[in-house]
Amino acid sequence: MKKDVFVALSLLTAFLFISYAVTVRDVLGIAENPLRPLGEFYLSHAFAHEGLTSHSPEVVTAIVWNYRGFDTLFETFVFFLAIMGALSVLRLTREQGMEVRALEAREPHRHMDTITRTTTKLVVVMIVSISASIALHGHLTPGGGFQAGSAMAVATLLLFAAFSKFTLERQGLTLRHTISAYALGLAIILATVIAPVLLYGGKVLEIDLLPGETGLFNLDVGEYTAVTFGFLTVFLALGVPEWIFKLVLRREVK
Repeated sequence: MKKDVFVALSLLTAFLFISYAVTVRDVLGIAENPLRPLGEFYLSHAFAHEGLTSHSPEVVTAIVWNYRGFDTLFETFVFFLAIMGALSVLRLTREQGMEVRALEAREPHRHMDTITRTTTKLVVVMIVSISASIALHGHLTPGGGFQAGSAMAVATLLLFAAFSKFTLERQGLTLRHTISAYALGLAIILATVIAPVLLYGGKVLEIDLLPGETGLFNLDVGEYTAVTFGFLTVFLALGVPEWIFKLVLRREVK
């Protein structure tokens, strides 16, 4: 115990010392270095409300969507392929799925002690609040739907560890529901991307044609929903106990 406290205090002291040296004393000479030409270009053009622009009032989000919007869109597509690949590998027939659910229902109700479960509830509430803030204000502050969804995925893992996968499923959080929510997130993204084409005769991802900041807000909400429930779908699929999976697959081979 004393050793852990000593290590923690040592790391905290080192962190404070390095932070003071870099920010206050400027030992690295960062404050004296002029802004690079590339940085000047981005800062001068990110807020230019002419032509193809996201119209974001925040420079980080403006740079992301103005200069690599399609890259972010393709990242979502790659994530979709990864989830579909995982579900394809772990797919079961309807009869096998019913057998798995029947075997899982016989599993004993396991969970951690009261202190751990209570602490987890408090931490999960904070994670959900922070992740929602990151997503809903992603067009105004650095962040966005993908980062918020990744943070939300951590909350689901904590719930899995403290309460078990079976407890969550018995409360209604099933694979069918998570896949439906994931599809909803993808639908929001797709609708926002093609809306400029269908409604205003513009180009794909030309979200500046949409009223106000609707385009950015919808993309953040869609990404948040898709990433959150995409990860949760994979967690539920991978959460089937190994002995149950082996038992079902052995019967298929026989």
